[in-house]
Amino acid sequence: MSAILTKLSFVPHCAGVYQMRDSTNQVIYIGKAKNLFNRLSSYFKSGTHDAKTTAMLSKVADFEYFVCKTENDALAMEANLINRHKPHYNILLKDNKAFPYILIADNSIEITRRLHKRGKYFGPYFNGIWAGGLLDTLYDIFSVRDKADGPTMEKIKQFLSGQNDFNAREVLTEKMEGASQMQQYELAIRYRNGISFLDKLGERIITNVPRDVNCDVFACASGAEFFVVSVITVRAGKLIGIQNFSAKNNSPNTEEEKLEEFIAQYYLKNIAPNEIVTSAIKGFKRELLNMAQKNAKEYLNTSIEKIKHRDEFTVGACVELGKILNIETPRRIECFDISHMGGEDAVAGMVVFIDGEPEKKEYRKFKTRAAVAGRLASDDYESMVEVIKRRLARSDENFVLPDLIVLDGGVGQLNSVLKSVQNAPKMIAFGGENDAIFDAFAGEIRLNPHSFAQRLLTRIRDEAHRFCNYYRKQLRRKP
Repeated sequence: MSAILTKLSFVPHCAGVYQMRDSTNQVIYIGKAKNLFNRLSSYFKSGTHDAKTTAMLSKVADFEYFVCKTENDALAMEANLINRHKPHYNILLKDNKAFPYILIADNSIEITRRLHKRGKYFGPYFNGIWAGGLLDTLYDIFSVRDKADGPTMEKIKQFLSGQNDFNAREVLTEKMEGASQMQQYELAIRYRNGISFLDKLGERIITNVPRDVNCDVFACASGAEFFVVSVITVRAGKLIGIQNFSAKNNSPNTEEEKLEEFIAQYYLKNIAPNEIVTSAIKGFKRELLNMAQKNAKEYLNTSIEKIKHRDEFTVGACVELGKILNIETPRRIECFDISHMGGEDAVAGMVVFIDGEPEKKEYRKFKTRAAVAGRLASDDYESMVEVIKRRLARSDENFVLPDLIVLDGGVGQLNSVLKSVQNAPKMIAFGGENDAIFDAFAGEIRLNPHSFAQRLLTRIRDEAHRFCNYYRKQLRRKP
């Protein structure tokens, strides 16, 4: 603690982001502050803390900080760092799907889930509002395809933002009747489907909400174990949908800070609308906020068993596995598999699970040296040793070491790697005829096939096998 207090004396009085690390150098908590010195001092110089803060501080061995120009810069950096490190004591946004948007740029129009392109985005579209159906309807209303002139694109923007409907239903009705008279029945059906789509959009109109309103409404509900956020998405005055997210409620932050942290992560995969609503006194915003608050509380109360059940299969399974292996709970688990056809085209795949759930952006593919050289792989053991060495050599701030390495195989694979690799993280093999754990210290461990730890290892191994085989088949299809 004396080293931390000495380091604290050099912290500046300005906005920024800080990271707490444990004795293994893992980032366990990330926060932002208007004043870094004051916030960090509140942790290390104050003698009284609540249970969540005390639990987090008991694990802290060191801290570091990053100075930012503004609070908004700090918020953006905090969200990106949380997304990268997945700290145990932060509210972590799970199941944040990348929904489709309609993008208008350079007089062209397309559907995209990628948010780094230049142009004007409209959306997201989900909960029964199909982006492809909306795009087809736009084509038919304005008589365009993928491209249009500037004035037409301006009309489409006005339509999508709710500023003007351009008598769309009447336009499509006239076109449908004309196509029917010309006996162009397939085209008439297409126009009829467009009218049905507009009717479906009309059903989403919210009473008292102006049709040009684009906003996201956030509300949360806290329980002893879980934190729930409900998000209402309103576009062009229409209710696009409601999403519910849950997370472990072990963050030391206040409820307001947790919600702010959550929102920043949410917009890493979504475009922020004109307005983000988290508080309101009266009017339609207050009504929307009441709806979101009610939805969050309802989800917490009615879905708590479902949330707990999912937690048992993920975080709970990691805790159980840590106890079996006599190690700290392994939050980041990496599993490796080797795949080849009769010794040819030997490749390896690495999958990553964090807190018991796949983190696909962290997956890695490896061509073994045998495959690169166009020769047969001598054996799986040699390939596994090679791949583990290459992976560990890549470890840095952005690609941290795992808490546990799982090799798809048996005691042979494990012994070969342990003989050749020094100072590696905890490592086991999982496989064999009985899907057993092979541990260098405990030997062969057979678990109850219905235990959460066994099912977690099976999921991880099967995912590694799928990913590795897919990569090998990809390579074989290349000319």
